[in-house]
Amino acid sequence: MAPLNNCSATPLIGKISKVEGAMSVTVAKASQVCESSSEEIGSKMLDLNHNEVKDECSLKPCVEEEKPAPKRPSLQDIKARTRRMIFNMFNKHLNTNLNVLVIGQRGAGKTSLINSMSMALTQKWSDKAKYCPGRNHVIDECVLHKNESGGKVVFADTRGFEDIHETDHAVLILRYVFEGRIPAKCIPCVLLMNKELIKKRYHKSYEPHRKIDCVLFVSAVDEQPATRLMSIVQQAISTSKHSSVNKIPIVSVTTKSDVLSEEDSSVLEKSRGIYQYSLEHSFPARDPERGFMEHTPRKVVNYFCELEPFSDESANPSSVEPSLEKDTQLLAVWRDIIARTTACGGGDKRKRAYSTPSSSRGQMCSCLPFKFDYMRLRSGSF
Repeated sequence: MAPLNNCSATPLIGKISKVEGAMSVTVAKASQVCESSSEEIGSKMLDLNHNEVKDECSLKPCVEEEKPAPKRPSLQDIKARTRRMIFNMFNKHLNTNLNVLVIGQRGAGKTSLINSMSMALTQKWSDKAKYCPGRNHVIDECVLHKNESGGKVVFADTRGFEDIHETDHAVLILRYVFEGRIPAKCIPCVLLMNKELIKKRYHKSYEPHRKIDCVLFVSAVDEQPATRLMSIVQQAISTSKHSSVNKIPIVSVTTKSDVLSEEDSSVLEKSRGIYQYSLEHSFPARDPERGFMEHTPRKVVNYFCELEPFSDESANPSSVEPSLEKDTQLLAVWRDIIARTTACGGGDKRKRAYSTPSSSRGQMCSCLPFKFDYMRLRSGSF
């Protein structure tokens, strides 16, 4: 091969240098294009057809945010739920009467308590129990609720039992009232009879729908405990030959707790003097026949409404506004009545006929035809 001469090599080197310069320019432009495309790709997501796609990671944070805690129900919601549960029980699971005997010392606020308990359920004031001052030795039956199947919630407002002179006479009358032998309207006539005549007249008389299912013992916390009346009720329960009366549930309530100062109230609590207002305190502790356990009486504050001076009826029922604090105390009394009535053992055939026995719960209530357990009303969430 012939060697290249100088004249032919020079233009070839010039061409190579031009090509290299063009290539460097092309590479620089290509790098700029790549950088710009990478910026666009970083800001926009493109599919295979070069269409913009929304970045899901940009819409959703990479770190999951903490879910807010569930909102706790307010106290008003809890009370409304309790009312619905009580009304549901009364409307769907009560096929007979629920009779509650309200007894206590004079001026303790028994009549006001009955009307206040109706107010706590319906949120409307009405004179379910008549005041009628001056009347003694009577039992007024007040129907607080009635359902379509005939079941009724009846509160019996008693007066004057602590004033009966002979204790044995008062015990016999009250025992027959517990057993459903003496109608409420016959009490004034029975007071004029001696014990032998009462036994002869009412021993074989028995009306099951009048039998008392629960005792609501009311005391005024600003007065001395009614020990004599407690003894009369205790003897009437203990001397009965009906097992359902011997195990009758008792709910003790103290009214006028707003009269005492916080210091006096705390002293009464610490000294355990509050137990003296409890009717259960009259029974022997740990009584195997009644399954007794000492309970602290419920403290409540009754609603108040001005009365007409001549008719002794509420002057303006619409002026009584619901109070959350009072409703809390009164609904607790409703829960105690239902829970203790459900838990009591024994009972007559008339009221046990509606309930189905359950081996898991033992003996069923002597009062109500429950289809499921209402013992959860004891829980503090209601």
